Amino acid sequence: MKVGAALMRILITNSDVTGMVSARLYPERAPEGAAAPFIVYSIVSNQPSDSKNGTPIDEAQVEVFSVASTYADTNKLADFVRAAVDRQSTEVLVDSELVKVESIQYTNEVTEVDTDKNLYVAVQDYTIRIIR
Repeated sequence: MKVGAALMRILITNSDVTGMVSARLYPERAPEGAAAPFIVYSIVSNQPSDSKNGTPIDEAQVEVFSVASTYADTNKLADFVRAAVDRQSTEVLVDSELVKVESIQYTNEVTEVDTDKNLYVAVQDYTIRIIR
């Protein structure tokens, strides 16, 4: 899916994000026993629409999970993620195809605790518009 691949590309090219997670960015779920900190992203919905000029656009609702072993590191990682993606309008190369990200809008955030794994999770919601 272009939305997920574009988001992954934006995150993986941000030095603050990769400084904390290296390449530990996963679609939908992290592998069992993944070392923290890491990021998981999930496409909640993806709806096609047309712009005023008739250009097809996909508008996706996305959740980004910033996971770390301390509350402070979780918040720091979530701040880096938000700084990397919020209000972006860019083009990224995904599998030899140029993907045009019209906009990314931060819409919500909540922090949770996974007591079974002793991890903190910041869940951020974004709306991403991709021009098709």
